[in-house]
Amino acid sequence: MGEDNHGFTTKKCPECLTNLPLNAEKCTACGKKIGEVEKTGFAKKPINWLSYIVSVLAWVALCLYIWWAFL
Repeated sequence: MGEDNHGFTTKKCPECLTNLPLNAEKCTACGKKIGEVEKTGFAKKPINWLSYIVSVLAWVALCLYIWWAFL
């Protein structure tokens, strides 16, 4: 196995703090997606790309509106 589990046998969900097996990809208590175990024993939070895309699009829309309305 090429995975480094930092000596842990379980990992904790970063949202609800439930102990989960190392191979879990989704929390059984809260249903959130989780990643590999970090050196602190918590699971990594996956990047929420949709929120970044929506945020960038909102900023672009605001800038276009300001340009259209005032310039």
